[in-house]
Order: sequence, then C-alpha cells, then structure tokens
Amino acid sequence: MMKKSTRDVLVVGFALFAIFFGAGNLIFPPTLGIVGGQEWWKSTLGFLVTDPLLPILGIIATIRVGGQADDLGKRISPKFSAFLAAVCMLAIGPFFSVPRTAATTHEIATIQIFPNMPVWVTTVLFFALTLWLALNPSRAMDRIGKILTPALLVALTILIVGSFLYPDSAMAVRKPQNFFLIGFREGYQTMDALGAALMSGIAITHLISCGYDSTKERNRMALRSGIVAFILLAYVYAGLSFMGARLSSHFAIGTDRTIVLLESVRLLFGKPGALILGAGVSLACLTTSVGLTVACGNYFDQLTKGKLPYQKVVIISTLFSFFVSLLGVEGIIKSAVPVLQMAYPVMIVLIVLTFFDRHIRSSWTYTGAVIGAFAVSALETIGSFFSGMSSLVDALKALPFGNVGMEWLLPAAVLSLLCTIVARMGKKA
Repeated sequence: MMKKSTRDVLVVGFALFAIFFGAGNLIFPPTLGIVGGQEWWKSTLGFLVTDPLLPILGIIATIRVGGQADDLGKRISPKFSAFLAAVCMLAIGPFFSVPRTAATTHEIATIQIFPNMPVWVTTVLFFALTLWLALNPSRAMDRIGKILTPALLVALTILIVGSFLYPDSAMAVRKPQNFFLIGFREGYQTMDALGAALMSGIAITHLISCGYDSTKERNRMALRSGIVAFILLAYVYAGLSFMGARLSSHFAIGTDRTIVLLESVRLLFGKPGALILGAGVSLACLTTSVGLTVACGNYFDQLTKGKLPYQKVVIISTLFSFFVSLLGVEGIIKSAVPVLQMAYPVMIVLIVLTFFDRHIRSSWTYTGAVIGAFAVSALETIGSFFSGMSSLVDALKALPFGNVGMEWLLPAAVLSLLCTIVARMGKKA
C-alpha cells in the first residue's frame, strides 16, 4: 500500500502540474522545435529553465518564507511585495493570459469549423461564459478541469508518439543562432513564474490540511511535489518541442504558433484529430480563463479590503480581457514582450535570493539586486524601441551571461553586494 506521504506528494505534484499546464502554453513548444530543427534540444533546454524550473522554484521559495502571494519581495517592503503581486496578477489575468485563452480558442477551434467567423463573435461567447461561471463559482468547473487535464495529457502523449512514427519527418537544418536564448525568452510567454507566488497558497493549504504542521516538513514535501510537477511539465514541453522538430521541414520559421500546432496535428492524424484537439483545448482554455478571473477577483477584493468588491473586479477584468483578446494570439504575445522582459529578471532575482533568506541579514541585499536587474532589463527593453539607443542595447547585451539572456545578472550581483556593504557599515536592517 502506498505511504501517506508519497500519496500526498503525488496529489500536490499533480495539482501543481494542473495549475501550470495551461492550454495556451501548448502553442509555444512546437514552435521551438520548428525554429531549432536538428538543434531543437538547445531551444528546449532554454525554455525548460524558464518553465517549468523557474515557476516550481518560485513556489518552493515562497512556501519557505510563508506561502502567501505577497511574501515574495516582502524583505524589500510590504508595499513593494503587494505591488509586485498585483502586477503579476494583472499579467496572468486580464492583461495577457486570460485574453490569450479566448484568442487561442478562436484560432484553434472556431475557425476550423467556421472559417469566416469574426474573432469578436468567439470572444463575446467565450467571455460571456467566463463571466457567468466566475460570478457563480461551483464545483462543476473544478470537476471539468480534473477530467480535462488528464485527458489532454493522454492526447498529447498520443501526439508525441505519433511524431515518432510519422514517416516524412526529416528535421530541418537551421542557420546557426543562439537557440538556448530563443527558448529561454520564449519561456517568458508562459508567464508561469509570475504566478508562482500567487499559486503557492494552494500547495501550502493542502499540505496543512494533510497534517504537515511544521515548516521543515512542509518544505520537504513541497520540494518533492515540485519535482513531480517538474517531471510532468518537462515531459510535455520537451515532447511537443520534439514533435515540432520532427515536422520542422514542413514549416517555415515565423509561422504563427497556433498554425504550427494545428497543422502538426493535421499531418499526424488528419482533420478529425485537429477538431478533437480544438474542442479539448477550448474547454481547457475556458477553465483556465474562469480560474484566473476568479483568482483576480479574490486577490483585489482582499488587497483593497472590499473597496474593490469581487463582482466588480470580475466584470471589469472580463471586459478588459475581451478587448485585449481582439489582438489575436500573436498580437497578445508581442504586446507582452516588453512587460515580461522587465518583470522576469526581477522575479528570478527574488526567487534565488529567497532560497537563502535565512542567511541574508539585510533587506538592502534584496533591494540592490532588484534595482540592478530591473535597471538593465528596463533600459534594454526601452532601448529596443528607439534607434538612437541601439549602441546602449548592444553594450548591455554584451555583458557577461548575455548569451543566455541574463545580461542583468552581473549588475544585479554587484549592486546587491554594494548595498549589503553599505548596510553593514551603516548597520541597516
């Protein structure tokens, strides 16, 4: 008979997998395989660093310091941690992730059946359902999610196995480039690391309900559960990337991500396979949309102590998501790039430092690191919009670790060290 601790690890691990396994994330790995061709494993490795490694580490780190959404960054200040959590909630909610679920539903499902259907028709229906379900939360959506996640996992396994057996599957030879960096930056688009702190409460609540009262015990269980979730997510992402690589000779670089996923399924299983995938992904997108909208409503209701009530936040969030969804999947992805390029370095720094929280005496250590990481990433992001700043952008990219997308790492480390020394000299907390 399975030990209770092992059973609990698997339950939490699968729960974390379900939280991060958003249907919208499916469109990224196949494109990595297309871009990389024979070098697909390099782009996949970069992607796996930012997802699932970083979000799983984010959950474990947050649990180690309390497990609440605003615990990550609280050493800098409570206001900063609340602001950071709010920004992350908006990013994975009405700004990017939720609108992307509706746009994905239109491009993967609706236009396969009704090619001339305007996107606004799909999104009106999609968000009408989202709003109704979010204002009337029940176990129905939870049950649907629990059925859809395993079913989608089985379907993806069939896709991955099918790509192994596909006869015309010569991997394309691509022009040499930094495939690791491409995958690393593409992983930003899943936005899972931004939601890690927000979702850690789910894991810690379940562990406490299972009787794990001591912090040490919860940390151990969280680590083991995180490993389970990491293995499952890495399997799905690597498998889909491999599928894209196997079919890469059929696609040109730059093909829309949703088209890559759909046409890959068509090549392997014909139009019926694409229709089945479209239906499954659409239902999964709806559960994701409802779940994130509910989380957004609850978060801002609690943050403002009821000044922004749940119902009002849900209505505003749904309306805003509707208008953003009209940009389409590729439009939303492009719009998210500047925000994610500035937010992710800050999150990486906070997650790493939080693992060593008990050994860090001064909060200035955190402050310096965050300022350094944000300053570099912000300058680089802003500079990419102005030709006059191209030399500055090139100089920043030439910094150490720039080849793996971490040109902000050395400035963050140096500024963190300087702030630590100043704090010690001035005996600052």
